[in-house]
Amino acid sequence: SGAAQVEMNQKVLLEAAASLAADLADGTKVRYSSLTRSDRIESLEECQAFADKIQKSAPFKQVSAKGAMPQYSECVRVALLGVRDGPSAGLVAESEAFLDLVISPTSKGLVHLFFAQRGTASNAALQAKPLEISRAGVIGGGLMGAGIATVLLKAGLNVVIKEINEECVESARNRVQSNLKSVREQVRDNCMSRLVVTTEWTPFSSVDIAIEAALEDVKLKQSTFKTLADIVPSHCILATNTSTINLDLIAAQIPVAHYQEGRVVGLHFFSPAHIMPLVEIVSTRSTSAITLSTCIALSKRMKKTPVVVGNCAGFAVNRMYFPQGQVASRIVTDLGISPYTVDKSMEAFGLPMGAFRLLDLVGLDIGVAVNSVYDMAYAERSSSDDGGLLTSMLAAGRKGQKTGAGFYRYERGSRAPLQDAKPVNAFIQKARANVASRFAANAPAFSDQQIVETVLLPCVNEGCRILEENVVNSASDLDVCSVFGMGFPSYRGGLMYWAQNECGGPLGVLERLRNMQDMFMGAAIFTPSHALVRNALSGSISLGRAPIPTRVAGSPDDIVVVSAYRTPVGRAYRGGLKDTPVDDLVSPVVEKILAEVGPAVKPQEVDDLVLGLVLPRGDSGVVMLRVSGLLAGLPDSTPVRTVNRLCSSGLQAIADAAAGIQSGHYKIVIAGGAESMSHSPFTNKELKLNPRAAQIENIMGCYSSMGQTSENVAARYGIPRELQDRLAVVSHARASQTMLSGKQRSELVPIDATVKIPMDKDGKVIMDGSKPDKVITKQVRVERDEGVRVGVTSKGLAKLKPVFKKDGSTTAGNASQLSDGAAMVMLMSRAEAKRRGLKSRATLRAFAVAGVEPGVMGIGPAVAIPAVLEKAGLRIEDIDLFEINEAFGSQAEYCISHLGLNRDIVNVNGGAIAIGHPLGMTGARISVSIINELERRNARFGVVSMCIGTGMGAAAIYEITPENDTYSRL
Repeated sequence: SGAAQVEMNQKVLLEAAASLAADLADGTKVRYSSLTRSDRIESLEECQAFADKIQKSAPFKQVSAKGAMPQYSECVRVALLGVRDGPSAGLVAESEAFLDLVISPTSKGLVHLFFAQRGTASNAALQAKPLEISRAGVIGGGLMGAGIATVLLKAGLNVVIKEINEECVESARNRVQSNLKSVREQVRDNCMSRLVVTTEWTPFSSVDIAIEAALEDVKLKQSTFKTLADIVPSHCILATNTSTINLDLIAAQIPVAHYQEGRVVGLHFFSPAHIMPLVEIVSTRSTSAITLSTCIALSKRMKKTPVVVGNCAGFAVNRMYFPQGQVASRIVTDLGISPYTVDKSMEAFGLPMGAFRLLDLVGLDIGVAVNSVYDMAYAERSSSDDGGLLTSMLAAGRKGQKTGAGFYRYERGSRAPLQDAKPVNAFIQKARANVASRFAANAPAFSDQQIVETVLLPCVNEGCRILEENVVNSASDLDVCSVFGMGFPSYRGGLMYWAQNECGGPLGVLERLRNMQDMFMGAAIFTPSHALVRNALSGSISLGRAPIPTRVAGSPDDIVVVSAYRTPVGRAYRGGLKDTPVDDLVSPVVEKILAEVGPAVKPQEVDDLVLGLVLPRGDSGVVMLRVSGLLAGLPDSTPVRTVNRLCSSGLQAIADAAAGIQSGHYKIVIAGGAESMSHSPFTNKELKLNPRAAQIENIMGCYSSMGQTSENVAARYGIPRELQDRLAVVSHARASQTMLSGKQRSELVPIDATVKIPMDKDGKVIMDGSKPDKVITKQVRVERDEGVRVGVTSKGLAKLKPVFKKDGSTTAGNASQLSDGAAMVMLMSRAEAKRRGLKSRATLRAFAVAGVEPGVMGIGPAVAIPAVLEKAGLRIEDIDLFEINEAFGSQAEYCISHLGLNRDIVNVNGGAIAIGHPLGMTGARISVSIINELERRNARFGVVSMCIGTGMGAAAIYEITPENDTYSRL
């Protein structure tokens, strides 16, 4: 038998070994050391010739990265030395070479990447037991879908592909067959036997995971997910292969159950999916640990390297690298450097191809489409304006490799790029003429290293933002992404590792980016991220996540917020809250606060209810507030008071309440702001012009409409329409991301409202305010901010006409919306909160109000913020977050620019242009939101500020302190 034969062989071997040992011991045989033998080695000349041949071969050049990985050539050198000087000398040389190599930058980079790759999936999700996956469905059998199906089949799964018609079915099957051509026939046949390609949805009723791999079209993907949700079994994971689109948007139309049970996830493969080793597992805020664990296990089963990333435009890899193509284009258009020079420098660095060769491969049309996504998602820094270079090339039919011409020319049937300088240069010169105004005065000659750093360091900068936003777990994850997703040379350790070790770390990268920004006339794509600046200022040598600010213990006398809530912000006149009076906006929020702090605080222990309210005239506001308190459960003994400092009223109410507690008038106060702009006339027809004021221009600014003051700011301080629109795009993009993710859900109190719908005699809804023939009512639940619009672009906003001045720049798109809503907080001293066992969520550290010229009232925050910082003894660099009310794009843009604020930390969840500006509510709304965001980010200081009509600005500082940790001022 086989076992007996093995045993016999072992017996013979042992006997032979014992006999040889005995002969060596008694001298019958002589032992020869291999280190002294050279009889089996060819001559030095023959070995040298063979070594030369090996080193000149394509496989050797490929594996050694053209000499960048020296271990291979060192092996050859040491072997030749051993031939020449003998094996013993060769062994010594090998030891010396190993010691040199093991401490070389190449070795350190490879070792770093080795451990980084093994740490990508080390997160809490691994603690959850993965589901058993035996059957997978793929929607779309194109290049990507067929590639995904291929790796699933090779992993042993049964796979069904859904296509739109029989022709596509056949094409999908052929693509999978072609992908499997390199495997053994038996394996290929087995894989194909487990594949079903169909035009029907029915087979998806039994899949364990469904992966959507359709075109990058939001509506198509939404429709696909909606169909899947109705068909797949209850345990099925719904995955999308999108490379840029927000997952929450794709899944917006599916039943809530899929979200609540955490079955929505992104599985972003890289093309070609059956070859590229990386897969991004994109987690939404609701994706469950079981779903993540299952996707990690499935990725490893497919022999992929999984990286868990957060949900944002571009996720980790594509977002980190979006600056690459934009900057490369600016090098060409702004500095006049040839695209072929740029590509040559990048390839010499070790990248598989340069930026323009990559663009040809992807397709110029795809490049333009993807840039439009980033122009929308990251408008404050995206810089895709190339003078029309790509669009003019596309108009000429040059889409890249797929049409035979792009930046390079391609012969029929060949993928080899050929320089096509003459026609390409004509496009470049035309583009340069369009952007001549931004040329650097003296464009320097660029070395290969400078070109590479200019292209890649903005990607490093974006990586720092990705880390700060917790899109990935660590900088090492980004290194893995760069190597396995974008072909960054592995021997350099990854993009972040390279920048840390070869570009001077945070300080070096910061200095280089600032130099680049100067060279490119202040281009926003080079603006150092807040995370990078924080790292550099902290003295950190690592490009990892910026250090968390150290929180300092508070005083027992501090005035603290123990509870904070707000309603969603409704659209005035046409939203879900338009028929809800202030009473019914405020009372649910107060009721929520009382419920949260009870039984530590009884309703009768609330000493006052203070509300910022602007528009109601006379005694109306006090009456509505009194009703609100009683409806919320406050007793008759709790008084109320309204405050009106126009747009800062909500913040002023909080500051007044804090001052009352500080001075001993109160112990516990509920304060905030509200406005129903739907119920109150925005224009005050009772206001009369003072005749004496009419003679003084400065005073007349008090009577200006807010829109007029916006135009004044734009004109006086040179704020162009483009920057105002850009700020509006950023506001909507950030608010959309926040709204879709549900990040602020915990601070919102949903409002159940009755909406009156005016209709004409034909049953059509009346939108122009004319008298209706009938009014019907509808019950609605308002659970999110209504003014936020997904997909706002600068191009779309540019079509809007100015509202307040014929040749002005303020439009309905770059000004705040008229809105309805309420926000409230409960305040007390820290000592009182501790005595009652309540958590001090935030400390109101300082408050300031300042006056400015009435005609440019919008600049108020630019004066109020320095004032409040001075009161608190802080610098701008100490602040982790800013919330500046976007009354108008002009004034918000001026304040941010004038103060030199880093836009990464300003209005991170969107501002009033997107969310809305219920006048009395705003100061309280941004207070509630910044407290929650400071907590989410483990941050310390946050500043809220707003401009105020007639020429004022207000600002306050909130501080998060360690819980249950106080010091005595004594």
